[in-house]
Amino acid sequence: MGAKMKNKFKTGLMTVSVKALKALAPVLFFVLLFALYASPLGAAATGGQPGQFLAWGAGARSLGMGKAFFAVSDDASATYWNPAGLTQLDRREVMALHVNLFADTSYDFISYVHPTPKLGVFGVNLTRLYSGGFEKVEIAFDSTKTDIIDIKTVGYFDDVQMAFTGAYGKKIKENMSIGVSMKYISHTLDSSTNGFLTFDTALLVEGFNHKFKDLKAGFGIQNLLSTRFGDTDDKLPLIFRAGVSHPFLRKKLAVAFDIDKSMKANLGWHIGAEYWLVNFTCLRLGFEGEKGIRETSAGFGVKYKDYGLDYAFSLHDLGLSHRISGSWRFGPSVSQNRDALVRRYIQEGMEAYNKGNFLLAFNRFESALDIEPGNQDVKKMFARIQTITGFLQAAVGDSEEMVSVRKGVAGYVEGDDKTAINAFRYAYYKNPGNMKLLGLLNRIEKELGIVLTEAQRDDVVGFNMIDQKIYDARQSIIEGKYDQALIKCQEILNLEPANVTALEIMGSAFFMMDQQDKARAVWMKVMELDPTNKVIPEFLNQLK
Repeated sequence: MGAKMKNKFKTGLMTVSVKALKALAPVLFFVLLFALYASPLGAAATGGQPGQFLAWGAGARSLGMGKAFFAVSDDASATYWNPAGLTQLDRREVMALHVNLFADTSYDFISYVHPTPKLGVFGVNLTRLYSGGFEKVEIAFDSTKTDIIDIKTVGYFDDVQMAFTGAYGKKIKENMSIGVSMKYISHTLDSSTNGFLTFDTALLVEGFNHKFKDLKAGFGIQNLLSTRFGDTDDKLPLIFRAGVSHPFLRKKLAVAFDIDKSMKANLGWHIGAEYWLVNFTCLRLGFEGEKGIRETSAGFGVKYKDYGLDYAFSLHDLGLSHRISGSWRFGPSVSQNRDALVRRYIQEGMEAYNKGNFLLAFNRFESALDIEPGNQDVKKMFARIQTITGFLQAAVGDSEEMVSVRKGVAGYVEGDDKTAINAFRYAYYKNPGNMKLLGLLNRIEKELGIVLTEAQRDDVVGFNMIDQKIYDARQSIIEGKYDQALIKCQEILNLEPANVTALEIMGSAFFMMDQQDKARAVWMKVMELDPTNKVIPEFLNQLK
């Protein structure tokens, strides 16, 4: 490799490194903060809270990343981690996890996600921690003493904790999604059963500006509302969770960092990474802890077409545990259906305003925007039809006024401002008493920064807007302001293209400005419209 090439290579590496460090700054800040906070390895963990089994995680992929998954949440485990992340799924997906923890104890998780083109993304999951083989004994005491007479086994019992979750996510902006979930948590210990009904909420932001367009951040509150049932006086603690994630190395590497805080437990932290060696195989590494590292995890994942298989192992105080999960994506792409639905709503909206039903057009554009909040074209059309409906809700009929109003609305919504202004002015000229139309016209004129159309004067009977402009054009000719006369005439012709008087004055203005070719063309147009005109032939003779 030549010196020049080496220098170029080093420069490129330096540029990439600086950009990567800048993008990673928020993550590094949190990592440094908690590194300073953390105490040596082996610090005590917080546990024993109601519903603590739900902290075991879901999906071997997230577990291999140290459970730093709140801002990632782009697979079916989003029903568990962050319901707002459900909006990242484009197809239906099923995920299942099974873990043998230790003797007679297992942990299972299964989730299903169902995206829809219009209503958002729905999901359900079932989480279960089972411990069996507990011995049930019967003890006999001496009634006169405290001595135990006999101990005998009378059976066995299980400890089963389960949670059924319904989750929902929806985009509210181009880069922002919200999510909610409802959980029913039950705990059965032998013959005793209790339960909780609880609600969670979450937010996910994807990209902040052009510098951090791939940075994702999430924030959630668990057990925001809860109630209890059965044999318990326990209360579910309020839990706050936040996370960030960012891809690097052309999106081959993803780094994530989470923190969580239960109101009855220590602050916890999670950091993890996922690196795709090739497009179907990746490696993962993660750490989690409180005042120190509590668990270290690693794993890998493979995918083939619509199928995924993930494996993770964790090293903790109880030893080594293995986790395996599988996933399957199926069904059509919702985004394709969503695009088709948006196009349909836009088409129906355009048909509605062309027929004069502006409220229906507003409804259709609103539906399209609800599906694609980030669609800039729909945003613009919705904003403009919203302006229209603030003044006019409909314009039906075949009168020149109504036809011109519909033409003006179509032009305004579709971005043809010149056509819109001319059509609205002509409609107002036809009905000077329509003050709502004048209000709309003035609103659009202000928006475009042009001279406002004034209300029709009532002091001169039969003197309308066209008459006023003709008068102004004649006055401009008299005063030698030929350019102003041309402007007035053009305004009249925008409203009435066949106005002979305006054409006559325009031809005169061109003549006085010594633009005889233009004067001849305009006067010839007059003769086409009015062959009986006796004045124009005399003007044309002067040009010979």
